[in-house]
Amino acid sequence: MTEYGVAADIGTTNIALALLDLSSGGVLAEHSFANPQRRYGADVVSRIAAASGGAAEEMRRLVTEGAAAGIETLAAGRKAGRIAVAGNTVMTHLLLGFDCEGLGAAPFRPGGRVEGDYRLFGAAARVFPWISAFVGGDVVAGLLHVPKRDRFLLIDLGTNGEMALYDRGKLSVASAAAGPAFERAGQTASAVIAGLARLIREGYIDGTGLLAEGAPGPFTQKGVRALQLAKAAVRAGLDVLLEEAELSFDSLDAVYLAGGAGQALNPENAETVGLLPPGLAGRIIPAGNAALGGAVRMLREPEWAAAETAALLAAAREVPLAGDPRFAELFIEYC
Repeated sequence: MTEYGVAADIGTTNIALALLDLSSGGVLAEHSFANPQRRYGADVVSRIAAASGGAAEEMRRLVTEGAAAGIETLAAGRKAGRIAVAGNTVMTHLLLGFDCEGLGAAPFRPGGRVEGDYRLFGAAARVFPWISAFVGGDVVAGLLHVPKRDRFLLIDLGTNGEMALYDRGKLSVASAAAGPAFERAGQTASAVIAGLARLIREGYIDGTGLLAEGAPGPFTQKGVRALQLAKAAVRAGLDVLLEEAELSFDSLDAVYLAGGAGQALNPENAETVGLLPPGLAGRIIPAGNAALGGAVRMLREPEWAAAETAALLAAAREVPLAGDPRFAELFIEYC
């Protein structure tokens, strides 16, 4: 009798699901839809505020029932015996019913701890643990999904630009508050950045980010500034992360781009807008939905995935960016 499993990426904007045949490991179908919690705000900051204001139970109900309905649609009558779930720290808190008030103010402490298996959506579920308040289980899952090299970066572009630097067994992580620019762009983020890159190449946007009159396309000066600030925060965070590890972009074997904005981002466009430096041709690799991919791997190789997750958590070191003068200076420079 065929056994089935479901991999889930509980994102702030969208929920993505994959149905697996557990005997073969093959993905049979995929399904994605908007996270019903969006009525409480488009970003994690709004969700934290709403949950702290008394909406936590309703938000948990929305995501639980929404995901369950999505799984029912995906499975089409097939019963999922196991589930693997990845999500950022806030989404995981809201899913499991943890108090997320501590994620909204310094010192930004999680309100619980992911341990063991859970019962979610009618099945036994393994949930990826977070590394810190702003580097979540989606990044941990992503690290399981991408091919491991000696030295590589994984960048997840969303409301928070989460970044992980792997260096021969050592793991440094950071998160830059990119604001809502990438998150609001959603699945069209790569097209938005492509349009921005084209305008830069054609001279419609100067080095300060000023948009010329008569520039083609849907861009406004306000929209350009929002993307400018978002990419500056991410790029400054990457520079600090590398400096802390005494590494440079030249020393990396790969730079993986994931998340709603990153997974389909053209590497040349990433360089043109200043998100990444020039000279990384061939090493910038779109990673697709890395969080969902990691959840798929958890179902395919549960023992290996559990051991690898534990090793990553033990090796992880967070590099705080808030209050770091290097980050502030670089942020201004990259604007």
